[in-house]
Amino acid sequence: MIIGRVVGTVVCSVKTQTLEGLKLMVVRRLVNGQEKELMIAGDGTRQAGIGDTVYMIGRLEAALQIDMSNPPPVDLTISGIVDPETL
Repeated sequence: MIIGRVVGTVVCSVKTQTLEGLKLMVVRRLVNGQEKELMIAGDGTRQAGIGDTVYMIGRLEAALQIDMSNPPPVDLTISGIVDPETL
């Protein structure tokens, strides 16, 4: 599991069919409370927005979370939003 903060969105002029309707977000990884590298993640929750702290999963599980029958080509998916009260 990877924790990060959403800092922006990705705009694509052309997407593969399996990515249609999926938001792609730019996320800054958080390690021990410190901001690290930028990553691009598909929004499996379809609710994450700029400024949200989110948790993500990677690899095959990332694609399967979005669509098990026809997994899209993603390596990182936002799985949930961290409640700010728990931080």
